[in-house]
Amino acid sequence: MKSFQRYMNWLLLAVFILLVYKLLFDFSSVTYWAGRIIGIISPFLVGFVVAFCINIPVSWLEHKILKIKFKWVRRSARGFSIIFICAIIISVIVLGVRLLIPMVYNNAMQLAALLPVYYDQALDFIEKLPVAGTFGLDAQIAELRQGSNPFEGSVGGFDILGSATGVAQGLFSGLFTTILTVVSTIYFLLEYNRMRDFFKRLVSVMGSEKRRGKALKYVRLVDISFRKFISCQVLDSIILGTIVTIEFMLLGSSYALVLGIMLGVLNIIPYFGSIFGSIIATLIIMFEQGWEIGVITAVILLITQQIDGNFINPKIMGTSFKISPVLVIIAITIGGAIGGVPGMIFGVPVMNVLKTILEEYVEKKEKQKNSQPVEIAPATD
Repeated sequence: MKSFQRYMNWLLLAVFILLVYKLLFDFSSVTYWAGRIIGIISPFLVGFVVAFCINIPVSWLEHKILKIKFKWVRRSARGFSIIFICAIIISVIVLGVRLLIPMVYNNAMQLAALLPVYYDQALDFIEKLPVAGTFGLDAQIAELRQGSNPFEGSVGGFDILGSATGVAQGLFSGLFTTILTVVSTIYFLLEYNRMRDFFKRLVSVMGSEKRRGKALKYVRLVDISFRKFISCQVLDSIILGTIVTIEFMLLGSSYALVLGIMLGVLNIIPYFGSIFGSIIATLIIMFEQGWEIGVITAVILLITQQIDGNFINPKIMGTSFKISPVLVIIAITIGGAIGGVPGMIFGVPVMNVLKTILEEYVEKKEKQKNSQPVEIAPATD
């Protein structure tokens, strides 16, 4: 047994040395294989994330059903909750495909058709600024005018034509990935409680009772943080998207619906999402209806964001997500660098968990320091 353990230690050491060598001298191959592995398991990762999000309303409904007196109803609480919530989601998708999506599509195509005009108007506006010559903007504008308009001959700057083979491969790959994602999502939903119970059993046989308690505590903290952030942020985005859509309609914008949906979706990314979306919406309305309406739009969006940031969002989030704006910016920056847009979204709850753990550690050390007896120096004659 000791010889086997010794061989395992040498094997682990060899693997560690190989990994260090690859990271230092052959990093490109590491990133290549990491990308391949992530690409292979991406449908399961996406399925787990989708299942985690859907499980929020499923668990809520399941908890309500378990309070019913009838045993046969309680036995089927999980399955009934999944079927009911999935039926609602499918109904919303079907309703959106039949009613909302055609409106959004027509709205977006009208906007995309005018993007070349808005591009030229933006160059004219920048060229007429008093400081254009001071900062050398006029020379850069001239270079841009010599080149081709990036929005001409395509929809939103993206060429929609491609080879038939490439399109077919893309459709097949996308269909296969979608089916695999949907199937993995369903299985993750069905097995969610069993996976949770197995994880608790796994933790229960590891380490001392104190460490097991800490591990379960932090796992619950991660679960609660992600659940609360995702549900509250989505609800806040729906509210904000609805408000700004109504505001754009009152301003007479032809693209009120698509701009409102855009702002609502971007608002899921804290801070930067709503700011970026507001800038885009203001510029589009300014080009569509003139700079006066554009200024009014900017003021209205600024007031709406202040109301949302100081009243609506804190009311939804409660006291569990009181994070400094500096920490949010750091979380978004690091999360975006690691995982793109999903990393920007999930970086905030991760930062909240790390902040909570660090605060508990500091409080523990402060209590230990304050509980130590104070040594009194002996009196001197």
